[in-house]
Amino acid sequence: MQSEYSDLLYYSKVRWLSAGRVFERVWQLKDEIVSFFQEKQWSVECEMLEDTAWLSDFAFFTDLLCHLNKLNVKMQGKNQFIDDIWGHIRSFKLQLVLFADQLAKNDLSHFPRLNSIAPVMKDKLRSYEDSLRRLRGEFERRFQDFSAIEKDLDVFSMPFNVDCETVKPDLQLELIELQCNTQLKQLFLNVPKLEFYKSLSKSSFPNLISHAQKVTAMFASSYICEQVFSTMKLRKSCIRNRLTDEHLTSLLRISASQFEPDYEKILEMQSQFHSSHSPS
Repeated sequence: MQSEYSDLLYYSKVRWLSAGRVFERVWQLKDEIVSFFQEKQWSVECEMLEDTAWLSDFAFFTDLLCHLNKLNVKMQGKNQFIDDIWGHIRSFKLQLVLFADQLAKNDLSHFPRLNSIAPVMKDKLRSYEDSLRRLRGEFERRFQDFSAIEKDLDVFSMPFNVDCETVKPDLQLELIELQCNTQLKQLFLNVPKLEFYKSLSKSSFPNLISHAQKVTAMFASSYICEQVFSTMKLRKSCIRNRLTDEHLTSLLRISASQFEPDYEKILEMQSQFHSSHSPS
């Protein structure tokens, strides 16, 4: 058929982007799939893909899964703290409100697949709007713990913008001093957050440093854990019969760490590399 893709994707539960990508691929190949069903004379399946109401549901759900996949990708990866994750979640909740309000006005700007089969029946649009509002409510319920620490996260992520009167008393004086220091403000804009808090004086900002340590110690996602398990699976294979627990621990530490070994220092410490070749 000279199609852009040669095959369909298969759904896998363990791959967290799988559902969205499977739906997206089927949508891209829907015309080819209809032609295939017609060639095989599978009328029931062909009728389903040509049914306007079913196709509308399929297009809406595919668009929604693509938005969720974008959120998933943003929340994965290294060097993300819990305030970054919370920012992505807050952003997506606001997007859901925008989506629902626009669907109520028959605006399909952010649902390109659904927009491609417009006009969409009004009862369908009301159903989609209700689904988006219920999804936002589910996000509120699932991430309600974040709301309880939102002020603490704001102090960590934007200490120069928070109102000092609304934070904990032990942070108020240090925050005022910090916000009045133009040099530190410029430093905050130019370096990563972790490096900024490392540079603060322990004698001048002990409580702010302690607060930053508590926030950075919170696990933002399971990405690091999953990465370590994947690394262990690669290292711990059946062909490595001399791999001990001590070796595995060292390998995992090296693989998961971001520190670069000081090879020159290590070489300097080794006075002799091959003891078996030493003169008698």
